[in-house]
Amino acid sequence: MRKIKSIFNIRTVFLILAMVPVVVLILITINLVIGSSHAIGTLGFRLFSSQFSPSPETPPVFVNRLSYGLLPALWGTFMVVLIAMLFAFPVSMAFAILANDFSFGWINTLIRWIISFLSGIPPIIYAVMGSTFFLWFLWPKFQGKGLPVASLPPSNMLPSDASCTLLGGFMLSLLIIPFMTPLLDDAIQNVPNSIKEASLALGANRWHTLRSVTIPYALPGVINASILGILTALGDAIIVAYTIGFGARTLPSPIYDILQRTSPLTSTIAGLSAGGLTQSQETGPIGLSVGNLMGLLLLLAAFGLLGVSMYFQRKSRKGLLQ
Repeated sequence: MRKIKSIFNIRTVFLILAMVPVVVLILITINLVIGSSHAIGTLGFRLFSSQFSPSPETPPVFVNRLSYGLLPALWGTFMVVLIAMLFAFPVSMAFAILANDFSFGWINTLIRWIISFLSGIPPIIYAVMGSTFFLWFLWPKFQGKGLPVASLPPSNMLPSDASCTLLGGFMLSLLIIPFMTPLLDDAIQNVPNSIKEASLALGANRWHTLRSVTIPYALPGVINASILGILTALGDAIIVAYTIGFGARTLPSPIYDILQRTSPLTSTIAGLSAGGLTQSQETGPIGLSVGNLMGLLLLLAAFGLLGVSMYFQRKSRKGLLQ
């Protein structure tokens, strides 16, 4: 009887501990919904405008003149994540493939050591490196040093300072690579060797085996690692704040211009909450409510991406079983 009670108590403790993150997530969601209701009720459809020019709310009469359009931050989020993944995914995938399917002796060990070392670097280091990387590498290329004057780009097409969407996406990819590489490494490592050996025994070369056997079998893990990498890029604020800024005033022109400063949602939230966008140390109730709304959008995006990940993993497993 005592043994049964002891097992029951242990199960209860584990259940309570497992429910802690669930309860915290529910409380965060409720807090964001309540906090964003003021902005939704006050601004309404003006939240979907392409102008973002917040200022401290002194007299209430100026509330209607403020512009809190979310489109620039939403577009900046999409562009920064896209640029970061375009850099991070091929490099991480190459590292994972080299570590498993193509042995180069001590080079593979060196790659694993470098990835482990990079994973311990805090994001603030990458953020501070952004301006140095820009001034030493990107800016001389944009200036066209060594090129004829006639072939130089117009001055208005060049970034005016050490911050642009391209730089933010690139520096963010340096944070994602050491995070995604071990996940992709595990996904490829979990492919049974018997399947690879069967493919090689039938006459397929290494490249064909990798493309037609290893990657399709590891696809659920690859998708999961990619989704987690996207979520990491979505959630970072310090790197994009340093390399892009605290708020995009409007959409870039042209819309695909990555040399302009189009801040994502995370750094815009930091600007609204910490006074980075204004001379005041607070942006007032409307600004804080808009920040809560942006946080709610990020949370919904995370839920959507996790749902997509689960859907593709289920389809991939069914395809492998068939």
